[in-house]
Amino acid sequence: MYLTESNVRDIIFKQYRYKLQAYLGIFTSLIFIQVLGMLFSFSGTGSMGGGSDAFSYDVRTYSGSLIAIFTLVWAFSHGISLTTKQQRYDDFNFVTTRQVSNVANGLFLVTASGTAAITGLLTTCVLRLLVTQVLRTPSVAGVQLSVIDVVEGLIGFFLYILLFACVGYFIGMLAQTNKIVAFLLPVLLIGVISIQVYLGGEGTLLVDIGRFYVLEASFLLFTMKSVITSALFFLGACMLGNRLEVGV
Repeated sequence: MYLTESNVRDIIFKQYRYKLQAYLGIFTSLIFIQVLGMLFSFSGTGSMGGGSDAFSYDVRTYSGSLIAIFTLVWAFSHGISLTTKQQRYDDFNFVTTRQVSNVANGLFLVTASGTAAITGLLTTCVLRLLVTQVLRTPSVAGVQLSVIDVVEGLIGFFLYILLFACVGYFIGMLAQTNKIVAFLLPVLLIGVISIQVYLGGEGTLLVDIGRFYVLEASFLLFTMKSVITSALFFLGACMLGNRLEVGV
């Protein structure tokens, strides 16, 4: 029994190390997409101004929101890419099962999400440095953050990235299992939003879902929501993946 558990653990980590080496292009694209987000943010993410005959003023806001958005799109798309037929067949270069492959994919998603959170934070710091040193704005007002705020922000960003990666992994596995269902899913989503608008609402389904996480005041509750949701999507993807094994 212990020998079997040891063998399974060894195979999981062999697959995990293989994915880290084989998918280096994913991390290269991560750096590219975050630098691209930084360049777009360099012109400011918002502005306002005003004045009178005696004076005028212009206020421009800089933030890492575009970097975060680009990173979340990256996580979602690469979560899907792990479920393609070619990637699944590559896993069977090892003596493995679908469960072992899913665990290795989960470890890879966690590692990629953690890396993206750290590089995203560093890219935001570079953006702030460029704004203050290169643009040399007459006055820069920044929010002073404590170490605890930075750590919570890093963990929160990591959880968002992991959530998007798990959603992408689930949708990708759903598409591999049943392409018709995968096609109907966005159609159904658009249909629900359209019905909301038709009934006099504002089509705020996606906004309401986002508020469920973004507007959570308690960091502990936010963490629980994100972890549970990510786990449910990942487990759902694993269940769909087990069905694929029968059909291969």
